[in-house]
Amino acid sequence: MKRRLHSHGFTLVDMMVGLALGMLVTVAVLLSFWAARDAYASVADSMEIEERGQRALAIIGHAVRQAGWIPGQVAFSPLHPAPVPPIEGRDNCAMPSIDASLNCARAGVLRSDALLVRVSGSGRATDPTLPDGTMSDCGGYALPARALPPDGAPLPHHAATNLFYIGIASDGVPQLLCRYPSRQGTRVRATRYTSGTLVRGVETLQLRYGIDANGDGAVERFLSAQGVDALGADTWHRVRAVQIAVVIRGERPTVLYAWRQRLSLLPVAAGEDVVDDDTFTPKAKPALRRRTFVSTLRLRNPSHCMEGLC
Repeated sequence: MKRRLHSHGFTLVDMMVGLALGMLVTVAVLLSFWAARDAYASVADSMEIEERGQRALAIIGHAVRQAGWIPGQVAFSPLHPAPVPPIEGRDNCAMPSIDASLNCARAGVLRSDALLVRVSGSGRATDPTLPDGTMSDCGGYALPARALPPDGAPLPHHAATNLFYIGIASDGVPQLLCRYPSRQGTRVRATRYTSGTLVRGVETLQLRYGIDANGDGAVERFLSAQGVDALGADTWHRVRAVQIAVVIRGERPTVLYAWRQRLSLLPVAAGEDVVDDDTFTPKAKPALRRRTFVSTLRLRNPSHCMEGLC
């Protein structure tokens, strides 16, 4: 008898079908992985933008609310200088000089504004130049009630001046910066300053100032820094509130290039025209996600000139 041989294995058709199914499964897995990765990146980017935006508003808000504060025993002491405005600003300005002129060194990054805040802290009873730790500046350092007397220069009315502006880091990322007084030990040096980074990814800073024109404590209208200057230098003593708008950008490209972002910044009052600073359109890295953070802050300490002390 002859043995009947049986062949075993896969045919070419079977192999092709198996390869096709395997490739479909692999593609599906890769697509699912990429979708999950993109979703995670988008959520992480949104959370980072939220954290940075809230931190920027909190830091500036802390300084604005403290603006103009000075202990009575210092303000009314003999030979103490006359009061100066608690807040001043410049439109489209990067790193202005910290003096009465506030001259801008160059145009602001993406037309960003600069904000100068003057404030004193709380010092020890035995020595007002030594801080007691209850107040701090934008650098996180304790503020005393009085600065060290500068050599050959008059003593400033407030112990410290904080200057907020937008700069570009060495890697090209825009950031919120602050100039604050240098220290000699724990004492503030009135004419020496240093700069520090506060928040990365801040593309623009726009400001409006609420003016109390008739002295009743209520804000009648909000103006740009140029608008305040146009009414006279003394108008800065009448600033009672500040509107702040910052645009924060993310780190990861999660936006389609075809979508051109246009963000609204500060609110426009009825009857006013929309100007360039009221909206923001990114000019670089359009694939990065962006978000606007806006806040209106009221000064707790009006200028002493509003109380007839100038």
